[in-house]
Amino acid sequence: MRRIDIKLGYSCNDRCVHCVVDDFRDILRARGMSQDKRTEQFLAEMETSRARGEVIVFTGGEPTIRKDLPVLLERARDLDYAIHMQSNGRRFANSDFADKITAIAPITYCIALHGPTAEVHDAVTRTSGAFHDTERGIRNLVARRQVVSSKIVLSKLNQSVVSATVRRLAELGACHVSIAFPHALGTARKLWDVVVPRYRDVMEEVHAALDAATAAGMTADAETFPFCMMEGYERFVSEIAQQLEEYAEVRQYGDERETRDWSEERLRIKQKFPQCRGCRYEPVCEGPWTEYAERYGAEEFRPLRGQRVNEVAAFLDGSFRHEFPFLDLGP
Repeated sequence: MRRIDIKLGYSCNDRCVHCVVDDFRDILRARGMSQDKRTEQFLAEMETSRARGEVIVFTGGEPTIRKDLPVLLERARDLDYAIHMQSNGRRFANSDFADKITAIAPITYCIALHGPTAEVHDAVTRTSGAFHDTERGIRNLVARRQVVSSKIVLSKLNQSVVSATVRRLAELGACHVSIAFPHALGTARKLWDVVVPRYRDVMEEVHAALDAATAAGMTADAETFPFCMMEGYERFVSEIAQQLEEYAEVRQYGDERETRDWSEERLRIKQKFPQCRGCRYEPVCEGPWTEYAERYGAEEFRPLRGQRVNEVAAFLDGSFRHEFPFLDLGP
């Protein structure tokens, strides 16, 4: 799969505590530029990127608050993209809007739900009524036979209720859930003490959430969780799928580089440690976000012994085995 991830801009109807794009809002504001791309700019980017990818991801900010969204989706359809959309889902609470967008083209939706109740979700989004809108939006999309996955961004505000959130998503009809460790950029950096937990404090709940997804018949993945934190749950590590992607392009509005190969970029913004060299997963593990490593250090991360896993395909072809206690790789 060759994927094109294009940021439409940064306007949003939520104010999430973990929002990573707030830095780009600041950059654009300092330059006196609009928070969002012009319609013509986005259309041109879709045209030029089509030769490099067949899947397009509409993201932001919040794509659904753009008035030109139908025009953009129609053009993506005409260019024969497979269309994905990342959204908070709130505008889909309006049935007329849900009808209008779902009629344009087949779309795979990823709707973010960060808690099982309004108390938690609205605290994460810092927006009253967000939970009600998002929940109703998911219901409306599912009722229209749309493919709906979801994302839970972990934070100190919801770290104890991740499994409950997964069960709520299953009740709503989501088919997949991604549990993402927060990247301490933007608002997440500014509110670090509110947002970013220690891995050691959340892994029991994350594993329970993955179990809950499996029990509910959902697929699941865990994003930016090093393999040493996922012993027994290695198959859920999202970097497995990312490393198998043929190509992933990010077009980041406000970034001077603008077009980036995400398969290379994400390795530059993560970090491993000296002890990782002795881990069976070292060839395939990408480590935590650099900001996490710089703030919290290396103490939590321990090398796991066993047969060396040299490529992520081993998790898929049956050659991966969990325990090899008779092997010692040394430091």
